Amino acid sequence: MLRKLAVSIATLIALSHSQVVQAEAWFEVEVYVFERQSQSTEQWSDTPIKTKTDKAIDLISPAVAQVVTPMASESAPCTLVFDADANSHCAETLNGEPTSEPIAAAPTSVEYRYPPVIPSEISSATTSYASANGGPVLLARSQSQFASIINSISRERGTRSLLHMAWQQPMRGKSGSVPIRLFAGKDFSDTYHFDGRKIVTPTQTEPMINADAPMLAPVVSPVWELDGTLNIYLSHYLYIETALNMRKEGRKLLPAMPSDAADTSATLTAPKVMTPFLMSVPLEQNRRVKSEEIHYLDHPEMGMVIQIRKMAQPSAQQKSQNAESIQTVGQY
Repeated sequence: MLRKLAVSIATLIALSHSQVVQAEAWFEVEVYVFERQSQSTEQWSDTPIKTKTDKAIDLISPAVAQVVTPMASESAPCTLVFDADANSHCAETLNGEPTSEPIAAAPTSVEYRYPPVIPSEISSATTSYASANGGPVLLARSQSQFASIINSISRERGTRSLLHMAWQQPMRGKSGSVPIRLFAGKDFSDTYHFDGRKIVTPTQTEPMINADAPMLAPVVSPVWELDGTLNIYLSHYLYIETALNMRKEGRKLLPAMPSDAADTSATLTAPKVMTPFLMSVPLEQNRRVKSEEIHYLDHPEMGMVIQIRKMAQPSAQQKSQNAESIQTVGQY
């Protein structure tokens, strides 16, 4: 009797968990970010606000960048072997012959080659939809709804589009949420360091350490005009958190010598001159919002228009579940 009761309880728990998974709330998110020229005299911080872009989901790179395939290392050659199921893998070699014990391939990360300027319109080439139990999916331009809003804002004097994109994503609690990476505009990495300092090109008269040694170009991360994250989560209500930096070229008083000079005391006592500098304008907000409503995040130097729309939970088989999902998320 007790055994049957335990089995019944376990079955009920499993069914309950399945229903919770099926009822996961999904939304469409559309975002438009634009720059606006203003006469603001506000002094921004010298350093960009901290953003955890490495932890964010990147929907933009696959749409605008070229994938760079890492080259295999000559010191660790891969001998391709096939198992009984015709799956290939690398194997250790012994006297030129593969052994029976395969080894794990060295982990590789996807690298991208970006254009010097990211287009303001980011979209999928074809109509796209999220899949059940999947992650965020970038939508096509035809699936967006901000055309009239963008046209209206673009007609205002002194405004410039930076980023427009739409995607579908599941909504979770704050602890389980993963932010979306947003970046756009010009890449300043050829001219400025990430901290804003102007890159000083070495003079041709400086001595070469080894003229015969091959010169390898250093790996430089892009310094985007707009960069940061947007995090949306559910906690009885919908919340949005923005952590964005917009970079603008300007000038500031700096010591008349490289800021990374070894002699700190000389740097402090050196006369200051107006020097080109990449300013950082932050957009950092945390706001409770309602679905379907169009929200505007105000800022002296830029603006963000965002809408979070209810959608049916993705399902590949039962369309009736989609209607039930609409009713489930109707309280937000």
